[in-house]
Amino acid sequence: MKPSDRPSWDLWALGIADAVAARGDCTRSKVGAVLLDPQMNVCGVGYNGTVPKKKGCLEGHCPRGRLTYEQVPAGSDYGNCVAIHAEENLLIHARREDLRRGTVYVTRAPCYRCLPRLQAAGVFRVVWRTETGYEATVLDWGMKPC
Repeated sequence: MKPSDRPSWDLWALGIADAVAARGDCTRSKVGAVLLDPQMNVCGVGYNGTVPKKKGCLEGHCPRGRLTYEQVPAGSDYGNCVAIHAEENLLIHARREDLRRGTVYVTRAPCYRCLPRLQAAGVFRVVWRTETGYEATVLDWGMKPC
């Protein structure tokens, strides 16, 4: 790779999210999230899994994780899932001042629960991986990044 072939900030950060996802504790989908502040500094990460010291999906302790995609299609209700989503884990551990006007990169589209939580935390933009590349959305049109 030539020095001029550097990845964009979005692709670089999505690569970090991919690495974080490897720690995910789910039999159905491992998800990673990374937070960059407006100066493009990595400020936090999160992956999907149970709370510390609680047995998780990979150990067979999640009702949803024991079901097939035919029994519970992707994107359906998470009521029987024991995991905390990657975005939620990131929000729990991130500093409030880093979240404000930052960008969160996720290995898949945020669910209906996580997107408003990211917005409420003051995240400016969310970027996620798609089958053909990536997609991004601005959460607060009235806000500008620093």
